[in-house]
Amino acid sequence: MDRLSRALPTDADVERFRPLLPVGYSHVAEAYRGVAASIDVADLTDHYGAGLGAFEERFVPHLARVLGELSGGAWDLSGYRAFAAGSDVDLMTHVVTAVSRDGSVALYPGDWWGFRVGCPSDDRIAWDARGEAALACLCVPSVRNGHVTDEMLSFLGAADACLLNLNLYPTLAAAERRQVAERLAPLLTRSILSISFSRGFGMTASQLGVALVHPAHPLLARYETQWRWLTYFHNALAAQAFERVDPRVLEAVDDERRRWVHAWLGERGLPIVASGSYYVKSFRPDGPVPERLAPLVRGDLLRLCFKPPQVG
Repeated sequence: MDRLSRALPTDADVERFRPLLPVGYSHVAEAYRGVAASIDVADLTDHYGAGLGAFEERFVPHLARVLGELSGGAWDLSGYRAFAAGSDVDLMTHVVTAVSRDGSVALYPGDWWGFRVGCPSDDRIAWDARGEAALACLCVPSVRNGHVTDEMLSFLGAADACLLNLNLYPTLAAAERRQVAERLAPLLTRSILSISFSRGFGMTASQLGVALVHPAHPLLARYETQWRWLTYFHNALAAQAFERVDPRVLEAVDDERRRWVHAWLGERGLPIVASGSYYVKSFRPDGPVPERLAPLVRGDLLRLCFKPPQVG
């Protein structure tokens, strides 16, 4: 605990490590600029016809290929249905609200508050590590500690269906991405995969929310009409920008950022946790937590959210 206190000597340091905020990529900014420059009036007129066709016929297969490559080949998402909305938060709020009307929703303790804050009523939404619910929600990796643990997998396995927010997943090292994907693979047929383009790919300025759903998913038949309606209003500019993004360019930047985080930890005598996302490093305090560090506490952990310097 003393080392953590020395690493964050001022209140300003504490605030800097409190919120989990993405750091942008210049490559993604270039993709946005290229798409914005290419838009013409026909794109606006045809958005609900040809635009929707381009989303389904071009963007969705591209997204499935990218995720398959990021998983190291552990995932084949080629047959999954895709639905979109203004952002991943919009889609997930809809799913959690809909399920919680008649059933219970479980959130893993210390994970993302956003699963519940947008819902008009949270009586049926609970932080419960047992996962025994109609729907279990988890970020991949968890924003609790930047990992996917055995306990989290058990939590997901106990639920009727899962909502997986693929947020920081692209920022994991390649070997760990494949390992996580392999462990989640048995759960995919009953999972809704919500892709957080803002977290994993730094696409914050003009957002896009997409969920991939297995054709046999238990919620598809019930909510397909609503999900398809939302998809009409997808962000075509962001979708086309993503098609121009090369994940290999982002991976090189992530590697450099990861080295920066490890150096920061090492220079301050803190444990260098090589696994997990470089954005989130959590520690189990070995003594009382000073009041000024209380905003960093998530359950029994003290969490640091890193914002590496802009390097690419």
